[in-house]
Amino acid sequence: MNYLSDLLSELGTLQHFHLLRPYWLLLIIPVYFILNTFSTRDDTLSIWRNLMSTEMVECLTVKGNSTNFFSPIRVTWLIVFLVCVVLSGPSWQQKSSPFTQDDSVLVIAIDVSQTMLQSDIQPSRLLRAKQKIVELLSIRGDANTALIAFSGSAHIVMPVTNDAEMITHFLDSLTPNVMPKSGKSPDQILPLVKELFSASTVPGTLLFIGDGINKESSEPFSRFFEVHPHQLIVWAIGDVNRSSFAGKGSTLIPLQQEQLAFLANVTNGLVVNISHDKQDVERVSRYIKNHLTIVDDESRPWHDAGYPLVFIMSLLFLFWFRKGWTLQW
Repeated sequence: MNYLSDLLSELGTLQHFHLLRPYWLLLIIPVYFILNTFSTRDDTLSIWRNLMSTEMVECLTVKGNSTNFFSPIRVTWLIVFLVCVVLSGPSWQQKSSPFTQDDSVLVIAIDVSQTMLQSDIQPSRLLRAKQKIVELLSIRGDANTALIAFSGSAHIVMPVTNDAEMITHFLDSLTPNVMPKSGKSPDQILPLVKELFSASTVPGTLLFIGDGINKESSEPFSRFFEVHPHQLIVWAIGDVNRSSFAGKGSTLIPLQQEQLAFLANVTNGLVVNISHDKQDVERVSRYIKNHLTIVDDESRPWHDAGYPLVFIMSLLFLFWFRKGWTLQW
């Protein structure tokens, strides 16, 4: 479903497709008459067509390579078409605004309760979550980020900072043993999240990283996001396949996929499942960027996307350096 939503999001931008300078397409009309005139003038069989039947002319004519696809006339037509497309200025998205607000805050809330020590994903859920956070921080660079740890209670590990190395340093020391209260009360993070988001004047993102939540805790999240313009991303940490087969005699506490999906649903948020590669990290990063607030400016210019076609035109022009190419005219 995540791949489908990403694809639909990309295709949705094509609804704004238009031409910045459509009048350049009219250039095709005079070029057509010019090329057609050259073709008629160079038709050496026109005299013979007046003296004998078309079938006889075709039978007596030795075909050259003018019927090949890459003949000068056809390549010329292709180049003319590409020139007209480039000059017409195809566009479907606006250029980035110089007033882009880059001071939005990402608050990472990581579950460090006992269930995160399970090894359905190696070496453990908690260690894999830490590794994913480090990968995400390397992508974000010096963007504003804060870190919260929670179990039975919630605590700010690192306030809003653009120092990713400092966050990584404190992240390494997070274990259930350092938490003053055991259990799992994710709703305890909300007052801290509100405090951290107050440092910015633009909406931010709460990245909830854990393996489960109960529906009673989901209600405070729902009320919080009803009155605040921030977004919630739920990063589910755990093996969905192994959790589904956890039965009697198993010590594995399964990943609460349904509860996490319910949390995302009631907050209009997004769910990302942990993966063995970096696809989940890239997806989370993309969701955060898409939520970046941009000052609405109707005067923003449209991006002219036709220029890359110039390289294709240059490659086609190389055919004119082939031996005997111009003689085919």
